[in-house]
Amino acid sequence: MTVTIEIFTSPTCPHCPPAKKLALQVAKERADDNVKVVETSIMTKEGSEKAQSLGVFGVPAIFVKGPKFDRMGFRGLPPKQKLLDSIDIGLGKKEWKESKSLLQSIKEKLPKVKW
Repeated sequence: MTVTIEIFTSPTCPHCPPAKKLALQVAKERADDNVKVVETSIMTKEGSEKAQSLGVFGVPAIFVKGPKFDRMGFRGLPPKQKLLDSIDIGLGKKEWKESKSLLQSIKEKLPKVKW
């Protein structure tokens, strides 16, 4: 089972090198889980087309894909723990939990009213 971290970059982006460094560091730490990193430059025709098909409009953008979860994406530089968690989700070691929106959180705190 392989997990792929795909990072979309641009040569002029000042935030891309730290994002790539994080992805490579996480892949090295999780080498036992067969994690690989693929860099895709949006400056190439193929990279630009792939980025557009995934809804990437800015870099860096990171996608994690594993056998148990098709694709999770991050805009910018995610916290290291979120990237590690996404690998575990991709491997089926953790379950994906959708975060609540602000509106959902407020709604849960309001008293229940019977009409």
